[in-house]
Amino acid sequence: MKYVLRAVNVLAAVIIAFALLVLLRTVFTPAGEVPTLGGYSFMRTLTGSMEPAIPVHSFLITDDVDPESLQVGDIITFRSTEPNLEGALNTHRITSVYEENGQLMFRTKGDANAVEDSEPVAAVNVVGKVVFVSAALGIVVSLFANPLVFLLLIVVPLVLLLGFEFAKLVKSTKEVARAEDEAALRAAVEEIRRKRAAEKAEAAKAAAAPAAEKPEDSPTGE
Repeated sequence: MKYVLRAVNVLAAVIIAFALLVLLRTVFTPAGEVPTLGGYSFMRTLTGSMEPAIPVHSFLITDDVDPESLQVGDIITFRSTEPNLEGALNTHRITSVYEENGQLMFRTKGDANAVEDSEPVAAVNVVGKVVFVSAALGIVVSLFANPLVFLLLIVVPLVLLLGFEFAKLVKSTKEVARAEDEAALRAAVEEIRRKRAAEKAEAAKAAAAPAAEKPEDSPTGE
């Protein structure tokens, strides 16, 4: 049971560390760049063009899939070529797939928009297919994007935790050193006792030897 609990604790720590890494990558990636980790990209939506499927400020994970595998109905994140967006990231649903001059192209539309996007999306501009959406995580990421909130909820607790763990390490080190000193002292005392016992045995043996070797008096005759 002890090993099961230890394994659960380790797994929980790994999950928390991974979630924190994803959060940091998402919060601190400069605008216009895509935070990626292991072939997956993480971002937040800034508009409600995909509501209700994707609420505004939702947290998204996209998979860097082969554009050839994309189909009508898939939601993709791409770099828009529309003049008013100037290459910014956009997340819309595919409405049609076709080829133009030997290049794979996609027509897209936001679920909440009345019309399709004015410019098609070339396969080279596709960032990935949306595979995960969470409005709750989007709120969390938005909160942590605030430096003060990040300082109070992440940096300060992390520093306190590291300080606590360091104090535990120092205490454990002292306890180990004390135990080693006590063990060494007990071993020294035992060695002294053993030597004294050996010396007493040798002394008793030496004292008994002359008595054993002393000749008996011979009887005298007239």
